Amino acid sequence: MSTVRVESERPSRWLVACAVVAPLVFDVTAFVAGAWRPGYSLVSRPVSALAIGPHGWVMRGAFLLYGLLGALGAVAAAHSLPTSARRRWCCAALLALTPLGVLWAGLFTMAPATLALHNWGVQAAFGSPILALPIVGLVLRGVPGWRRFGVWMIVAGPLLTLALLGGFVQSVPFEQMVGGGGRFGLWQRALLLEVQAWLAALAWLVLRRSAPAKAYKGPAMEGFIANWYAENTRGDAREYQARAQVVAEQVAAGGSILELAPGPGYLAIELAKLGGYRVQGLDISRTFVDIANENARAAGVSIEFRQGNASQMPYPDESFDFVLCRAAFKNFADPVGALNEIHRVLKPGGKASVLDLRKEASPGEITAYVEHMRLSAINTLWTKLTFRFFLLKNAYTREALQRLAAQSRFGNCQVVSGGIEFDLQVAKPGAELRA
Repeated sequence: MSTVRVESERPSRWLVACAVVAPLVFDVTAFVAGAWRPGYSLVSRPVSALAIGPHGWVMRGAFLLYGLLGALGAVAAAHSLPTSARRRWCCAALLALTPLGVLWAGLFTMAPATLALHNWGVQAAFGSPILALPIVGLVLRGVPGWRRFGVWMIVAGPLLTLALLGGFVQSVPFEQMVGGGGRFGLWQRALLLEVQAWLAALAWLVLRRSAPAKAYKGPAMEGFIANWYAENTRGDAREYQARAQVVAEQVAAGGSILELAPGPGYLAIELAKLGGYRVQGLDISRTFVDIANENARAAGVSIEFRQGNASQMPYPDESFDFVLCRAAFKNFADPVGALNEIHRVLKPGGKASVLDLRKEASPGEITAYVEHMRLSAINTLWTKLTFRFFLLKNAYTREALQRLAAQSRFGNCQVVSGGIEFDLQVAKPGAELRA
């Protein structure tokens, strides 16, 4: 059955970010509203007092906005955790109690008619973390990569919340809490910040860990860099023609060929010019895809160049007879994943050739190679420096290549060295590798 790689469904990162943005908006609004209101003290008066009186609608809006965004962020962050659905829902419900308590406290203010209802929301917002944090921490403690944060939630969460809650409750007598006094406002704000911080920290970690990993090492080959590379690797058409002929000798007429990271597409175009082959190209760079498609149109050949990741190819299983990758494998962030994907998209008996820079290439060999490119003096110097300080650093030795192939679905490989390059040859059962 044919399969195509797709990303797993996860809550939108924007929803998770709500848990980070909501407390910032709420706290800034509370500070500005408190500093702006005549006679109000940030040290002695409660935050809830800003929701009544002149311009109280501003703070009520902040309560409601924090409650809605915070609850959405809590649910999204919990559902991004790599654990069972039941545990994710449990964490979501517990983490949402604080923002929902704030939402309730915004709907029912400290006005005498709704004071009792308001206090229910305050108790939910400040009291629920005492149980919610250690329970969520226990869940995280069993999730790989989350153990340390889970332990902190178990140990520090309830202890810190209880300590601040105790200071908050003891700062003034219960009957004076509406009016505040002493350091009541300071204790309440410290407690509020602590409770907000746990959810914001969890959401921040989810955002960091769910960020798409770079598919390549080094700078992105986009814009000016891609155009410079395309111009300076155009080179001698005879070299691309010779390489195309070597590939064509290994593929039967009518076969399908995929070039990974074709860059400007020069080699793929020469393959297509030979006729009788279906040629496609896949590159991570949008600029390269645009350049390659334009070059193919100018050459009068039909090639589909697409943007995509070599370790997550957008092709069905067993799509190609031959896969070629030149001068890019050292830059793949997941080389074993790329080899596994090559294995997946190759047809039975299919072969692949990965050509790239040898780690063992000598300075003299590199100098001769660059000078053969017939570049301008400044581009020759820049290319030599690039080889020396960037490309060689990421290049592979023969032993490293053999280890990567052994870890992949191919299991083994053949490495042929020549000049500054190696040719990593892999194949599915039934194919013979070229000597």
